[in-house]
Amino acid sequence: MQSIKNIDFIGFTGKTGSIIFEYLKNKYHFSNLINSQNSKDYIPADNTLIIDFSTKNFLLQLLERIQNRHYCKLVYVTGVTGFSFEEFQKIDQVFRTVNISGYHLPNFSVGINLINMFVGKVAKYFNECEIIEMHHKTKKDKPSGTSILTSNNILQTWKEKGMSNKVNIHSVRLPSLVAHQTVIFANDLGEVIEITHHSFSRQSFAYGVYLLVDKILNGNEYHVGLKYNLNLLDLLELDISSFIQ
Repeated sequence: MQSIKNIDFIGFTGKTGSIIFEYLKNKYHFSNLINSQNSKDYIPADNTLIIDFSTKNFLLQLLERIQNRHYCKLVYVTGVTGFSFEEFQKIDQVFRTVNISGYHLPNFSVGINLINMFVGKVAKYFNECEIIEMHHKTKKDKPSGTSILTSNNILQTWKEKGMSNKVNIHSVRLPSLVAHQTVIFANDLGEVIEITHHSFSRQSFAYGVYLLVDKILNGNEYHVGLKYNLNLLDLLELDISSFIQ
């Protein structure tokens, strides 16, 4: 199998994308830089790694342009949120048809991914939980993809215990915020656990993107389809081969 020769960055002028691009531009050579000005004509080439921090509409429109192609070694990495389950299924179907390996992570910060690994363990012992997620006021999706992933991790643990409790998510959208989340566990015995994570700078996301891109570029494995709502540390600590289908 041919190796990746090109790296394309989608959304390099956006609020989050621009900071990630600034962090990565001295580490990698980018073959194509895409934003709203030139995105309508973009068609990826073979042997390309795509980093996408644009909008979900970009990817949904791209699917229409590439649905009749068949790619050789095309890897897609995104942190875009706001997709419905049905949209994830559609993306996965097209990726399988055209031979794309896709990775979707709702959050690339190391800290929040550590928390998302930890909450499942706490949920084994605490049966009540609520989440407060706070983001900048221009964030389009509510609740955040990160809080949904955190909630799903907790609910999965409870399901395995035979419980059907709910996790309420409270969303805050205000200026000056970046990305903040507090997970509050409580029981009837006078105990409360609060797990809080703050991203005061989007550079925390950039570092996580770098770690994953480096892992992919130095790996030899390739799956077909979209793996979505992934935990960054699962990808970094396990062989990419664990995600082969």
